[in-house]
Amino acid sequence: MSEITQELWGAIAFAAISSVVLRISWRKGYFRLPAWHEEKIPVTIGQVLISFAIYFGVIILISPFVLTFLRANFFSAPTQTNAIGLSSWGNLIISVIIAGLLASLLVKRGSRAIWKRDPHKPYAQDVAIGAVSWIISFPLVLSVSQFLDVFVYAIFHVTQLPDQVAVYFLKMTFAHPFYFLLTTLSIVVLAPFIEELIFRGFLQTFARKFMSPKNAILVSSICFSFFHFTPEQGLANIPIIGSLFVLALFLGFVYERQGSLLASISLHACFNILSVLNLYFLGGAPRGAL
Repeated sequence: MSEITQELWGAIAFAAISSVVLRISWRKGYFRLPAWHEEKIPVTIGQVLISFAIYFGVIILISPFVLTFLRANFFSAPTQTNAIGLSSWGNLIISVIIAGLLASLLVKRGSRAIWKRDPHKPYAQDVAIGAVSWIISFPLVLSVSQFLDVFVYAIFHVTQLPDQVAVYFLKMTFAHPFYFLLTTLSIVVLAPFIEELIFRGFLQTFARKFMSPKNAILVSSICFSFFHFTPEQGLANIPIIGSLFVLALFLGFVYERQGSLLASISLHACFNILSVLNLYFLGGAPRGAL
């Protein structure tokens, strides 16, 4: 019971911090969208469907061949270390394939605006805004996660929630530095690129052709958060999906604000790297990304 009380007070504290940070950010003009944010980018429903088809197609059709090849040639012995190595390499290779195929969709001239609308705006500014956005969004995301943890306890009387699937596997690599490095690379670099390109680059940009930017952000955020649902997470899906939805609202907004996918990728990567560091050094249970 004391842990739940501590969780509740933590949620309240982070909510208070968030209210201050959000108010300061509002006054400083952070939430002001540029004049060109209403411009439409020619993204088709075909591109949206292809991006999802690439992701699920590689996972369902190609990943079994990749894993079979790795198992037969490098990880044939049935040991736990080989199992971790197989999953680490397999996930990295599969992620690289998905990222490469998705990037090929940006080759078309009209599609390049998905990545960056103003090619003259420095990339360093996009990365900086992504980092600043992490500072602004983190207290709110964490507060929502903790409030939902308390909600799960109050309704279902469950105090120990299962880890997010990505967190569970990451913990398995802690005793294997090289595999931990491979997994971290997938989580911090490849996952943000893949997910931001699909959900912000294609889905949100396509939705903006038919609705306001705010509604497009809402649609992409709902899809993004439920994309991370898995039955293995059980009741943990409630705080995971809830906190991811809040994070996704910021990801969608940053993309609209900067007109650059690198900005939302940077924000996403900041959450992921801090989650990895939190898990590795403090053993915490992150919410909001991975």
